[in-house]
Amino acid sequence: MDKIIVNAMGREKRWARLRDGIMESFHVYQPEKESIVGNIYLGRVDKVEKGLNAAFINIGVEKNGFLHIDDLPDYLALDEKERKNAEISRLIHQGQKLLVQVKKDPAGTKGPRLTGMVELKGNSIVYLPQGRYTAVSKKASNEEQKKKWRRFGSRLKEEQEGIVFRTAALKETEAAIKSEFLELRKQFQEIRTSSHGKKAPSLLRSQDIMKDDILEEIKKIKEAELIVDDFSWKSEVQEYLYHNGVSLKEEIIHFQGHENIFSHYRVETQIEKAMKKVVWLDNGATIVVEPTEALTVIDVNTGKFTGKSDLSQTVLKTNQLAAKEIARQLKIRNLSGIILIDFIEMKSEEHQAEVVNALKEGLKEDGKRTTIVGFTELGILQLTRKKTKQPLLEYISCACPACSGCGMVQSPQSMAYKLERELYELYPADEDKVIIEATEDVQKAFKGESSNFLKEIEKAINKKIEFQKVEESHPYYKIKRLENR
Repeated sequence: MDKIIVNAMGREKRWARLRDGIMESFHVYQPEKESIVGNIYLGRVDKVEKGLNAAFINIGVEKNGFLHIDDLPDYLALDEKERKNAEISRLIHQGQKLLVQVKKDPAGTKGPRLTGMVELKGNSIVYLPQGRYTAVSKKASNEEQKKKWRRFGSRLKEEQEGIVFRTAALKETEAAIKSEFLELRKQFQEIRTSSHGKKAPSLLRSQDIMKDDILEEIKKIKEAELIVDDFSWKSEVQEYLYHNGVSLKEEIIHFQGHENIFSHYRVETQIEKAMKKVVWLDNGATIVVEPTEALTVIDVNTGKFTGKSDLSQTVLKTNQLAAKEIARQLKIRNLSGIILIDFIEMKSEEHQAEVVNALKEGLKEDGKRTTIVGFTELGILQLTRKKTKQPLLEYISCACPACSGCGMVQSPQSMAYKLERELYELYPADEDKVIIEATEDVQKAFKGESSNFLKEIEKAINKKIEFQKVEESHPYYKIKRLENR
């Protein structure tokens, strides 16, 4: 049975899913970085950009949200011919109030991505007040079953409405689906009514992201043991699950140990590993994860693993093991967008297909939509994973002040040469003594063997140089002051 471990004590909330003690997914929620995905706002159009066919909407957060014409209900209402020549400036105008929902959180310099196509999720269906279509979960393999639900959806909804039947709907009765549909329609009407007379921007409805995420995780797995370290939060989540028609086989457990719940279940050490660039596999091979702003590159190396069979089998087994671990790392680190994986070279297309299958198997329970494009001519596997939240590393870390986030710092030698140039600039100064703070490695690189270079430069600039040792985590120096002896 899988375990869902919830660390709800303190301001930062966290939870992880373990399978046989191994972390399969991890989520963290900080008050100042709380996700706004799913929130519904009454926004105000701040600027309409004709060139982008988009608008920037003020929803009351730090950065204006981005709304493309494709996400406007009025655009969807146009016929195909009208859409080809549609301009956003004819559909909305500056200062206009708009009902919008957040699709993606702000990231870097970009504000949140918005849509005017509001969605309300139920247990079995997704209700789209202005969606104008009916769809059935892709997991429904029976075509007759899909047709049945589409016909039912068309009878249930009005022309401008939309309905998506989730996987859970396939096991429900039409009466139960209709009841949920009417409840979601009522909720939207209440949201729209509450927006009347309100000033823009205003928050109309917020999501309880953490409870929603746990709810979705429980739905994906057959059996789960839920363990929580905060009694009041235990009661809240119990009520929330019941309200959403989800029951657990076992009672929610209240963890009352003295140590942190994540330490007790050895989650903390696994989180620390997820922060590292290099991941070791059980057979001694490694994968190296390199996220960049544009994409994520993952490199697979045999490392210490040589294998006992022929080379092609060694490569295949290593790549399959790596594919399984990469799928886990994508979920834990919340990596998304374009992902390139450089597996160890495989000449056999059959072996490539087996590795792709291993990756697909590892991503079976992933809630994010992933598209595996295939291998390039250079043997790089391309895939994309839907982005909604920030990557874990970006969420819980910041740029290193020493290297400004590049992962590199100047060497002691480079710092010593830089110091030399600065000292020559001081040559015309009247003072005859220089006081310098520096780390031991910079001092050593600057002075040279037997302090020969130190003596030479003192003579060249006609000044005595005095070093004061400082402790820093990286090569460092600072010219403190000039004075007379």
